[in-house]
Amino acid sequence: MPKKLTQKRLYNIALYYLSRYESTTEKLRAVLERRIYKVERDGGDVPPETGQWIDSVIEEMVRLGYIDNRRYAENTFRHLSESGKSVRTITNKLKTAGLTDELIEDFFEAQDLSTGEMDLEAARKLVKKRKLGIWRPKEQRQEMYQKDLAVLGRAGFSYETAR
Repeated sequence: MPKKLTQKRLYNIALYYLSRYESTTEKLRAVLERRIYKVERDGGDVPPETGQWIDSVIEEMVRLGYIDNRRYAENTFRHLSESGKSVRTITNKLKTAGLTDELIEDFFEAQDLSTGEMDLEAARKLVKKRKLGIWRPKEQRQEMYQKDLAVLGRAGFSYETAR
């Protein structure tokens, strides 16, 4: 028999999750809804006001500063751009995390570089990291040119940037 579902229990679940992971409001909402689904699936009693409990728990986490969508966007951008991900890939990751298009656009506008410059810098990092293009031995560069372009294309870079 699953534990009784209360607002305090949802609050504790949220605290535990946020102590381990950086999150957005939508990601935390999904975590709490999955937990409610598990209790319901296992035959536990799910009160009808759980939706209101989730909203209040999320509001409290935002108020306390445990959730900040802008901070999540900054950290995710920094992490992914350092590992050579394209702006398109980063944007998709942020949308998947539940961030609004407005927040994503505002965040990219706040960056000092244009989208093209960010993509070019990320492509350079990926090429160096994966030892593509000029980082390959000279005898392999010509025969591997198309494959290197394909790697960059799959990573989300435009043809122009990959060239």
